Amino acid sequence: MKRELKRIINLICVFVLMISLKGATKLKFYTDVYAWYPDGEVKKISPGDGIYFQPCIHPEGTHVVYYGNSTGIPRIWKANLATGDIVALTSPEANARHPVFDWEGEQIAFSSDHVFDQKRETVEEMTPSGESPPNRHFNIFVMDADGKNVRQITKGPFQDERPCFSPDGKEITFVSNRLGKKNGLWRVSVDGTKGPWPLLLKGWGYRPWYSADGQWIFFYTGINRRHRICKVPAKGGKMIPLANDNLTLSHGPFADPSGKSILVHGIREGEFHGLWEIPFDGDPPRQLMPPGFEKVHHGHATRGKNGVMTFDALRFEE
Repeated sequence: MKRELKRIINLICVFVLMISLKGATKLKFYTDVYAWYPDGEVKKISPGDGIYFQPCIHPEGTHVVYYGNSTGIPRIWKANLATGDIVALTSPEANARHPVFDWEGEQIAFSSDHVFDQKRETVEEMTPSGESPPNRHFNIFVMDADGKNVRQITKGPFQDERPCFSPDGKEITFVSNRLGKKNGLWRVSVDGTKGPWPLLLKGWGYRPWYSADGQWIFFYTGINRRHRICKVPAKGGKMIPLANDNLTLSHGPFADPSGKSILVHGIREGEFHGLWEIPFDGDPPRQLMPPGFEKVHHGHATRGKNGVMTFDALRFEE
């Protein structure tokens, strides 16, 4: 009798532990990454079991990198669009985020905290904005497209994030809180030997991206209580708002390989958060609607030379 009672008590303890662990690891939201093909087909290219977002497509449209995880520490992943294979490029021991290809598809820049002795962020803590947790440090790193030969580009106890390569491959622009200024834009040589240098004369910016000709850097900032797309000369100077950005909120500019437009995600009053294309000829923004996502918040668009686009989409579950 005592043995049976002990067995029942042990089973109850295991059940309670399982419930507590399930509650502790439940995600606040879920996101997945998708590929949208020129023929209209949309395919999910992330596992579907967690938070995977902020993708960047290879310039030729063959592979996609993004970050996230099903549980625990976010990692960088690379998906092969032809085979569907997904591989992790970074260690499960350190936080890695914001991966981007260079313009040749040979290197990947990203943000990581692996050189710092600090509490690691987990996907359970994340918010849909993907904003880095306060009072934790990240630097910029570069690795080969296969995840090898990792090099540290910036140093110091800062929040360096959101890197992007110049088209000539010589510089990286990134976001940082250096000098105590949140979301300042900075430039550094791609090998880390020169810089960083501040980019903006005043104000703040986020999610920088170079124009295809390398003359400008696009980003978004706050103007008259709106988030708008602006540009600044690649070597620094005064920001210039895009006159035809008439969205209520605009984020995440990505220069289309054609050199004729930028892709953004944003909102026009009364509509869901989605994808837009802003042409450089002055015409108004054009909405891009992947089939089946008319009532789903989606964003972070990138496009390869072959016309394949990637984006992520948000969902909530009970």
